[in-house]
Amino acid sequence: MTHGEPAFTGVYWNDRATVAAFAELPTPPYLADLLAVPVPKTAVALDVGCGAGRNLPALAAAGYRVLAIDLHPGMLEEARRRAGPRTAFVQASVTNLPLDDRLAPLVVCHGVLHNLHHIEDLNAALRELHRVLLPGGTLSLNLFTAGHIDPCLTPLGDDRYALPNGQHMTLLSPDDLLSLIRAAGLVPREEAVQYLRPADPGQRSVWRANLTRL
Repeated sequence: MTHGEPAFTGVYWNDRATVAAFAELPTPPYLADLLAVPVPKTAVALDVGCGAGRNLPALAAAGYRVLAIDLHPGMLEEARRRAGPRTAFVQASVTNLPLDDRLAPLVVCHGVLHNLHHIEDLNAALRELHRVLLPGGTLSLNLFTAGHIDPCLTPLGDDRYALPNGQHMTLLSPDDLLSLIRAAGLVPREEAVQYLRPADPGQRSVWRANLTRL
């Protein structure tokens, strides 16, 4: 866990019901579109915050050697059941990746950064994602933002919110998020996609873009 996170966070993400729910999620179509381009056999893809492994089969089928990274052993255990021989696993936080610089031409980080509990951690995570991304590579990033704050969320101050189950999130405005992204040395390849999606409970505002490093 990152600094200052309550013990509840680990309990939630390792809970069998939570893991099972994430295991049912399909590969998102926007990632499938990104994987349509042929890649060299030696190319590495990182799935940072891989969860229960929803993206791993598609990344391997596209020809990547896959490194799946997650902080929570319950998620990693489930992800291993979905992965083939071209996938390796690392237990680590997105704020401190035990990986070489400029390692991968493709980095995937979906639904992760809003779960960090402090803006300092979000800054650290963006710097780490920049560090491991190969120049000219692509970071597929999505996260929840403060573009819409559902009434079920309890404000905690400093861009922090609590869900009814006690889980905390950091939600930035899209403009503030983009400022942090640029400060970390990353830039969008195209205009970001923003939309509302159902959540349990309420709705969340999603920000999604393919980024590259300066």
